[in-house]
Amino acid sequence: MKIWVIGRSYPEPGNNMSGSFELEQAKMLQKNGNEVSYLCCSLHPNKKIRRWGYQRWKDDGIKVYSDSERFFPRISPFYFLKRRNCIWSRFFEQVKKEDGIPDIIHVHYPAMLMIADALYPYHKMGVKVVITEHWTKVLSQSLDRTELKAYRKYFEYIDSCVCVGSPLANSVKKLVGDTRTPIHIVPNVVDSEFKPMHSNHEGFEFIAVGRLVKVKQFDQIIRAFSDCFRGKDAHLLIIGGGEEYNSLKSLIIKLSMEKQITLEGSLPRKEVAEKIAKADCLVCYSRFETFGVPIIEAWACGIPTTATTTVAAVIDNFDKRLGVKVHYDNLEELKEKMIYMYENISLFDKKYISEFAQERFSEHAVYKQIDGVYVNCMKHYND
Repeated sequence: MKIWVIGRSYPEPGNNMSGSFELEQAKMLQKNGNEVSYLCCSLHPNKKIRRWGYQRWKDDGIKVYSDSERFFPRISPFYFLKRRNCIWSRFFEQVKKEDGIPDIIHVHYPAMLMIADALYPYHKMGVKVVITEHWTKVLSQSLDRTELKAYRKYFEYIDSCVCVGSPLANSVKKLVGDTRTPIHIVPNVVDSEFKPMHSNHEGFEFIAVGRLVKVKQFDQIIRAFSDCFRGKDAHLLIIGGGEEYNSLKSLIIKLSMEKQITLEGSLPRKEVAEKIAKADCLVCYSRFETFGVPIIEAWACGIPTTATTTVAAVIDNFDKRLGVKVHYDNLEELKEKMIYMYENISLFDKKYISEFAQERFSEHAVYKQIDGVYVNCMKHYND
């Protein structure tokens, strides 16, 4: 199949690697025998992809097309949808001249991009349009009036909607109301870098991974660890960058836990995989997650987790042999569960955990599900 994958941007250090998930999925589709092009736009007064205007290049065999245009910031209610869709329509036309008409257009973060009008002509041509939703604003059902109106336009004609977890799927259904569009749940992929490793470290190591933002409650993990493991042969490693970095660093110093808690900052994926594989238990105390990639990364490494009941990966896949669950608003319960893992880690079978993850989240497993969505779309068209 000939597929256009549309993402938020092209991943670069200057944009916090925005678009990395979408580009990786495009590469997965290409690897499995499809002809794939990756399309992205930057509509911003000063942020661009490499340089201003239309451009194209290749990334691991994937044809990448981008357009960067100076655009008013995204501030409600000034979204300038007509102008936005005009830019995207012109961009699509340029790509079509060079790349031809695809069989399928797969759009990620559709609520964020707001390009239903620009895509509609391709639907009229017979191109199948699939969207995958990831955005936390959809999960929390906090789209403003303009965003919601633009979002519902997709569901007037798209062929399929994919969500990375059942909570997100339920939110989509509530936002769009009655729709004939089939909504599928397809999880995120765990990268092959994440695999079991032999570990021979002293003591017990908890690890927490993710963007350092308030919703993920790293401060509460730090407090729970400090209360339960001060002076014990235990360590907490936190990996990630974000707006809460300095406040978390200050909290660790205030609690005098510098010797037992390490705030590592952002690391390359390979290093993250190695550190997770060498840990004993991953902790996630996030208030909510559209999916929860660090959890499946830990499972792929054979590492059990202590994770909140609001995380999609846990809601859709939990097995008591994978770890323990905790409510996001109960610090005492978090302490109890961390102590339980510390005292009972030998009960968890690394081999079982790793195989569980491979069966559900490997590239092969996830591609099979996405390909099924595409085949159903094309079958419906042929019928």
